[in-house]
Amino acid sequence: MEFNKGIRAKLFFLFTIMGAVPFVILIIAGAINTIAELESFVKQNSLMKNTIISEHVTNLIDKNRAVLKSLSLSPNVIEYVQNPTEERLRYVTKILKDTDDIFADLNVTALTDADGWQLYRTDGATLVNLRKRQHFQEAMKGRAYVSDVIASMATGKMIIVIEVPVKNFDGRPVGMIQRNFNLDALQDFVAGFDDDETDVVVMDRMGRVIANSDTKKLLSPGTEYAIDNSYKFILDRIYNSSGVIRTEIGGVDSLATYSRNMDTGWMIVSIRPYHYILDQVYDQAIKAVVFGMLILFVGTFIAYLLSIRVSKPIIEMTNVVDEIVSGNTSIKKIEVNSDDELGQMAAAFNKMRSERDAYQLESELDKLTELFNKKTMENLCKMKLKTFNENEASNIFMAFYIIDLDHFKEVNDLLGHQFGDKVLVEFSKGLKKIFRPNDCIGRFGGDEFVVIVDSLPNMEVVIRKAEQIKQIAFNLTVEGKSRFVTASIGIAIAPQNGRDYDSLFAAADKAVYHVKNNGKNGYYCQLFEEAEDN
Repeated sequence: MEFNKGIRAKLFFLFTIMGAVPFVILIIAGAINTIAELESFVKQNSLMKNTIISEHVTNLIDKNRAVLKSLSLSPNVIEYVQNPTEERLRYVTKILKDTDDIFADLNVTALTDADGWQLYRTDGATLVNLRKRQHFQEAMKGRAYVSDVIASMATGKMIIVIEVPVKNFDGRPVGMIQRNFNLDALQDFVAGFDDDETDVVVMDRMGRVIANSDTKKLLSPGTEYAIDNSYKFILDRIYNSSGVIRTEIGGVDSLATYSRNMDTGWMIVSIRPYHYILDQVYDQAIKAVVFGMLILFVGTFIAYLLSIRVSKPIIEMTNVVDEIVSGNTSIKKIEVNSDDELGQMAAAFNKMRSERDAYQLESELDKLTELFNKKTMENLCKMKLKTFNENEASNIFMAFYIIDLDHFKEVNDLLGHQFGDKVLVEFSKGLKKIFRPNDCIGRFGGDEFVVIVDSLPNMEVVIRKAEQIKQIAFNLTVEGKSRFVTASIGIAIAPQNGRDYDSLFAAADKAVYHVKNNGKNGYYCQLFEEAEDN
């Protein structure tokens, strides 16, 4: 047996590796320690930036909300909203313009009646009806509200709105008072955090960019906020109020540190390309290599001496293994009369040999879509439910989606089964893009799909994912054809709809039929109605 092919060569290599362990440990430990320290620094520094911006937004909201609250309690404002007269208008005009003068921020204050018609604007722009706007609807429910980015119906500019309901003396909402904010001031404030290594992005609840510290990445003023969703995929990946994720942003591996402003629901994200961290780690590694090479040289010499002394008893073991490897099937088991580690290795090998034909690996994937099949999904759901039921946290829940493609039979009948298969494959690809790697996506057969999402902190995520599934089906394009299927989505929530697989499946299946019977192309969960009733 040649040296470079024998057990002695392997031992020499092994001991050489062992001699290199201090060298490797030095480099790896130093790199890991440096990465951990730099990541911690980046996280703390980014959270500090996020906190400053969030506090700035909160102070802005609180200051304006307090003034609007005070104005909403004015008897003249309340009476004017209910019964506009010229005399009351003069008084209302004075106090609203005085308010704008105090703020001196060039923003607009407006007053709206219970029917949604604006009664007065301090900028003198066209009065419009706001009945369909979210902030007006919230006001009529008696709630103060801060809007996402919207286009002003009067001026066409992109703004955010802070509103406070105006209530009569019986406490019933009879209108609202609001301030419209253009986004320039917030953009200027966020731009002050721009540096060469970190970008700060502020997004509304829908993922649209409100402000960006890197002004070069913004489009022309007045239009960018309506269409810039370039960072929305970050919002789709995060379910908590704050934290750090590592993801690819603009083709660059980056750390994204995010915080949610509780007054607005907006997400503030600080983005730092990861290569800045790796550059510093590389510098540390170079210093470690110089010292480690000396250790490696000494370790290699010691490894050579040890391989000569230890190789003889191991060769006896390798001779038996060589016969098996060479194809000698007459050897049924390895005979090594030893009670040490070599004997244990022989016993384990013999056991593995005798049992190797007893196991068969069952395919876990649906052959067409490469999603999990029905049996695997059932097992995964039961495993996740076991973990879920062992978790005593009351504010965490799990969502179970059943998705049925509407009009799929007509697609098969009119365009053929091969085209139908392509529809299923494309829809499966769309599902994979919007869910996390640890979420379970499966096909139960035909045009029925199931998705299991756990560790959810609130219902907003459930609704947002259902809306995304609906859009995937509606916008599906295959061979240039589109708008031929929609999705009916039934949703069950654990623990409200049950803590076992059968209960969740039954609740989600019942919800699918509810959607089917009410026009299809939608989603439904019994809990949504119960929440509205409460």
